[in-house]
Amino acid sequence: MQSIDELAYSSPFKDWSPLGKFTLALSLLVSSLVASSIVIPLVAFCIGFVLLFISTRFRFPKVIVFALLEGMIIFLIGSVVIALVTEGDPLWTYDIGPWELTFSNQGVHLGTMVFLRAVAGATVMLFFATSTPVPQFAQSLRQVRIPNELVELTVLIYRYSFLLLEQLNTMYIAADSRLGFRTYKRKYRTTAKIAVGVFTRSIDMAERSQVALEVRSFRGEFRSYHPPVKISTKWIALSLIVFLSLYTFNLAIVDPAPLIQLLKM
Repeated sequence: MQSIDELAYSSPFKDWSPLGKFTLALSLLVSSLVASSIVIPLVAFCIGFVLLFISTRFRFPKVIVFALLEGMIIFLIGSVVIALVTEGDPLWTYDIGPWELTFSNQGVHLGTMVFLRAVAGATVMLFFATSTPVPQFAQSLRQVRIPNELVELTVLIYRYSFLLLEQLNTMYIAADSRLGFRTYKRKYRTTAKIAVGVFTRSIDMAERSQVALEVRSFRGEFRSYHPPVKISTKWIALSLIVFLSLYTFNLAIVDPAPLIQLLKM
């Protein structure tokens, strides 16, 4: 999570409107979900891929790379299963001993559609996550009348989650240096002790943080000296144009006749 945060603060898109980027990502996701042609998810993936490349240059930490590869494998396995269990006109048939695997036209199309939608969604949301710091996005939620309590709670959870991760890492190293994970029995016992330790330390940290905030005259709102850029009509227009363009493109691919008649009128 800390690595994603570092990527977000070094992104060239950091100063763009957080809500503007969110509406753009949402328009790409919705376009991909409502489309009936595999071309639209492919276009959404290409747009998200280019934005992600410009934003991060693919300088991902190994943990995130492995998580993405694991996600891709899960998407691929799920798509193959969907293609296998969907009934329709036989396309390919494979004999594997006593079993016979048959892929239908409809199943292959549906599996491909699900895979491309999942990959496009992951790419677009990864662009949003690696270009938008969480505090900026939380502060921008005030523009859409999200209650201040929810915004401040989001910022507090985000900031203190790093401290909890640091505490967890410290306890893990201490337990490991004392051979606390040597056997299965010790591993379960040490894990339980670490879980209890994280819980008690989080309560203690919350109490001390409350005192520290009250001493600093905290009145239920974190002031930001560099407020995020507000969403403008240009962002809303851009998101609508992207959605309508992809939607019309999808209609032209699936059934171009009504669109041609409309253009002739």
